[in-house]
Amino acid sequence: MILLKKAGIIAGAIAGGVVGGGISLIGKAANIKAVDDIGASVTSSAILTGKIAGELLSGAADAVCGGLAHDRARIKSGIKDLKGCGKNVIGNFTENVKYAVGSSGEIAAGVKAKDKKRAIKSAKKFAKWLIVGAITVGAIKMAGSDDED
Repeated sequence: MILLKKAGIIAGAIAGGVVGGGISLIGKAANIKAVDDIGASVTSSAILTGKIAGELLSGAADAVCGGLAHDRARIKSGIKDLKGCGKNVIGNFTENVKYAVGSSGEIAAGVKAKDKKRAIKSAKKFAKWLIVGAITVGAIKMAGSDDED
């Protein structure tokens, strides 16, 4: 059910465009790069969440419809989509754990080395990630630059 996959991506893009786009516009209007980056990351995260939801719905629909129609190929297709969805969720989770651990390590290293600039830059990066996670309440995909704010 490719339609469900596309619908998920479109829904994520619309939600991300409205929320993330609004945040990004505020950041651009106020000339605050960090806020602009958060908006871009919210948009990317919403699209990823929509993709995952679409894949989940598509896989479940194909598996159930295939089971009702006794269509093994459709069941197999549904299971493949569900596995792909699971891989995406696990991949995103792993990526975010690495991001959190890496950012935390950078903050600690900056503090330990008494490098205030490095610690603050790392703390800002980590704060952006936390804010995106709080806004999207789902998959997190960071966008933007590592430029100083």
